[in-house]
Amino acid sequence: MPPTVQWTTVRAVHEMPSYSVFTGSDIEKGDLDDRDYRLMRLENGLHVILVHDASSDKAAASLTVQVGAMHDPESWPGSHGADNAQGMAHFCEHMISKGSEVFREENDFLSFISTNGGIRNAATAPSHTYYWFSVGSAFLAGGLARTATFFHSPLFTESLTKREINAVDSEYRRNVQNDTRRVYHITKILSLPGHPYAHFSTGNVDSITERARASRHTSNNTTGESTDDTRIWKETRRELVGWWEQHYCAGRMTLAVLGRESLDELARMVVPLFSLIQNRGLEPRPMIIQPLWGSSEMGSIIFIKTVKDYYGFSLTFLIPDQRPHYKVQPAAVVTHFLGHEGPGSVCAYLKRKAWIFSLTASLNSRNSSVQYLKVEGRLTKDGYAHYGDVLLAIYGYLNMLRSSPLDEYHFKEISSMSKIRFRFQEKSQPHTYVNWLSYQLSEEYPPELILSGDSIIREWDEVLVRKTLEVLRPENGRVTLEAREHAEEIIGKDAQWCTEKWYGTRYCVQRIDSSLMDKAQQPNENLELFLPRPNPYVPADLNVERKDVSEPAKMPVCIHRTNISTLWHKRDDQFWVPKAFVRVAIKSPLAYATPRSAVMSRLIADLVEDALSEVAYDAELAGLAYSVSNNRKGFLISASGFNDKLPALLMTVLHTLKDLAVDPVRLKVVAEQVERGYRNFYLGQPSNLSEEFAAWSLMPTVWTPMDRLDELRFIRAEEVQFYKDELMAKVQIEMLVNGNYSQQQVTGIMKRVEECISPRPLLPMELSQERSLILPEGSNFVLRKVHSNLQEENSSLSYYCQFGEVGGDALRPVLLFIAHIIKEPTHSQLRTREQLGYVVASSSWTVASSMGLGIKVQSTRAPWDVEERVNSFLDSYRDVLAGMSPNEFELQKEGLVVKMMEKVKNLAEETSRFWNHISSGYYDFLRHEKDANAVRVLRIDDVLAAYDQFIRPSTDPCTRKKLSVHLLSEQLKSEEPQISPKVSLLTDSALWTFKAKLTCYPAAVPVGLQLDSDGVPMREKAML
Repeated sequence: MPPTVQWTTVRAVHEMPSYSVFTGSDIEKGDLDDRDYRLMRLENGLHVILVHDASSDKAAASLTVQVGAMHDPESWPGSHGADNAQGMAHFCEHMISKGSEVFREENDFLSFISTNGGIRNAATAPSHTYYWFSVGSAFLAGGLARTATFFHSPLFTESLTKREINAVDSEYRRNVQNDTRRVYHITKILSLPGHPYAHFSTGNVDSITERARASRHTSNNTTGESTDDTRIWKETRRELVGWWEQHYCAGRMTLAVLGRESLDELARMVVPLFSLIQNRGLEPRPMIIQPLWGSSEMGSIIFIKTVKDYYGFSLTFLIPDQRPHYKVQPAAVVTHFLGHEGPGSVCAYLKRKAWIFSLTASLNSRNSSVQYLKVEGRLTKDGYAHYGDVLLAIYGYLNMLRSSPLDEYHFKEISSMSKIRFRFQEKSQPHTYVNWLSYQLSEEYPPELILSGDSIIREWDEVLVRKTLEVLRPENGRVTLEAREHAEEIIGKDAQWCTEKWYGTRYCVQRIDSSLMDKAQQPNENLELFLPRPNPYVPADLNVERKDVSEPAKMPVCIHRTNISTLWHKRDDQFWVPKAFVRVAIKSPLAYATPRSAVMSRLIADLVEDALSEVAYDAELAGLAYSVSNNRKGFLISASGFNDKLPALLMTVLHTLKDLAVDPVRLKVVAEQVERGYRNFYLGQPSNLSEEFAAWSLMPTVWTPMDRLDELRFIRAEEVQFYKDELMAKVQIEMLVNGNYSQQQVTGIMKRVEECISPRPLLPMELSQERSLILPEGSNFVLRKVHSNLQEENSSLSYYCQFGEVGGDALRPVLLFIAHIIKEPTHSQLRTREQLGYVVASSSWTVASSMGLGIKVQSTRAPWDVEERVNSFLDSYRDVLAGMSPNEFELQKEGLVVKMMEKVKNLAEETSRFWNHISSGYYDFLRHEKDANAVRVLRIDDVLAAYDQFIRPSTDPCTRKKLSVHLLSEQLKSEEPQISPKVSLLTDSALWTFKAKLTCYPAAVPVGLQLDSDGVPMREKAML
């Protein structure tokens, strides 16, 4: 934040140190922002923003340090060329919250946050590190007290050093096969030699200890240490402490705190705690001034081999620092044009050529030392072969921009929408907001613009925009081309392939073909490229009829129901924003009847979005959004945004679906993308896959991606057209409208929807009902599968203990309480202490109409070994439960109730909550209140009885119903599993037989609704 004279010093009083408060102009806020703010500067140089939100039921804080992975240790004499502890910033992020001089227990912070209904996390970026938490509003002081100690007196214990290095290593190994990480790292290492942007930011056990191991080779062992390893861990800890002292300084930190307390009360909490952080006299922001690229990097193309099967490209330009130009944002204006998808755009042109699936333009301007503009996309197979033509289209568009007059209406539209978005910005989750605020505070905005900053484009400066365009010349860019295998005709016979050190990614660097570069310099002659026309979707009516409401309504009302359609409505009565959210479910028994129909439903949804991409992009720029997706019941249409033009967008989407004419050319493009998605599914994260396989095992009918893949290649355009027309002829419609619409307006929208679709009614029994299988009492099933990626070294265990049906009001609160209290111990025991892997999670799982406790662990160890550790933990945790004091039991209940009763923060969250209850079929809108009331009266005996019946492995006789999935890495598939004789081993070939022997839980039944003879709920009928 720039220095200013508009600060007033508050003198020290008793134990309250002195500090300064910003007393200049009022902070610019949006129309809906009812919060109070105070900017402060502590004597140690730490900048703080306090937020008083009287209505918030959560408190939160975030501290940003202006130091990140780019500041990992550099080379030093005698290091033998070692990389010198790359990953140190990330390692520090892991270690710093694991105990302090005041709160010495390593799991104290996590336990405090979990018990009190909160969440916490941290992240290391190239130039910043972020730490944040949220808790129930009554527990802010305890969270702040703990957080402050991390930054003035962390323990960094020797006992934890090895374990947390292993945790970082596990995190690294989780991402080794992640293409996003692999490609990103390649683009970093191919910077100018020695540039810190190239650092291996995640780190692993080798990189973090590299300096310590190099030190071992240059010193004599005269200390009597028992092993070299012990010295390595001690030396690494010493390096960590030294790095922390060198870089973590109060003057490099910014803090944001949000709570219900007054600003004065928040100040009394914050100032004494955070004034203890030392100011080491370091410059506020460590600047890196050396250039990222030289002549060798610019004008080059990097061919990268991917894990998954796709074709991708990017074109990147380094741009000047945008922060001084936050009022104009020239690069953002250019990005608006490059990323446009409407008529005349490069995206629309390339889609018509069937060369791309998608194209985006984005800015990276958060890193003060490295800023760039990137155009990237996914190519079709034909687009990969024509990648040069794709690049020429982008260069042509840039040439057209440079030579075209930029009409003022473009700026007015962009500026107007930025102002409208800021004016009507709704609240977000407190932890999200403070995380953004603490970063915002680290930027050099005037204090009064700390909230609006670069959210608003305030001025038009064509000179700055054209200077930015001049930077985006072909010779200044760098290209990446990504594919699982690169064709010889693309890369040439003599390609020199390299292997990256940490991820093992294969890549090849070449100069961009000179003839292509010559063509790229020519004036644009492509008449299909032109600047955007005026946007018809920019909202004009932003009025909201605000009324006094004693208490917001807790649920929508069913205002219309026939044998064709059902309409739910709630008029916004708490957020007062000129927006609305619409969900339209179009239900048909055909949608998931066979694998073939499931594939065709997916193709139709994708074809509709493909057809809309050009015509509806203006709506997205004007604050509207839409999506078309398919599911087991049919199609889901979602539309949201400023309510003025929302009905027009919704009807455009519905008419596109209803009147879709299946074009064989577009079907081929869409089918290619769907096929890749089905194949790549099996190359995903092991922990995600094993959880998905567990869910499939508990559902009577599942058409897997492989099932669908077998059908996809035989589907033709004529069949898709016939199927679409047949499906849409006979459907049931269910719609929710939530927002700034009256009942009369919503009824009118529903009438237009019905007229558009004009379906025949379905019989009630024709609608599919999702159900889940009942595992037998005392069962212990293990489904064994092998990961499809031969290079994936991680295996995964998904472990599920079934409780009962989701609609069980008596059992559900007990499950939710157990899932709440076991979350932190599961993490601390299996991840932190036993080091089983980076991905360790436990939660309540819902599969169709059933519920249970789920635990998943991704590990390089064999799943059967991990399952034994899970069994041991679950047995031992029973004693912890039994020994819980009454006070601790009540605290845990209170923490869960805080989570359950958390208020929705915006219209989107409220809509999601309503729609989840509608789409589930239970319509149990007040479930969270019922469950919270049940938790309040829970007894420890109830919890122990359920734990023994449904979870405890050693209960005799065994009554639990357990299924786990062992997803093996290729390296483990040949090993003989060490599985107990009590286990029933399942394989894919026996899965259908397994399912055929089981019965199902009841399908969802609407809660508390009595139907009349016409099937209309009596409660709703009274409202009609």
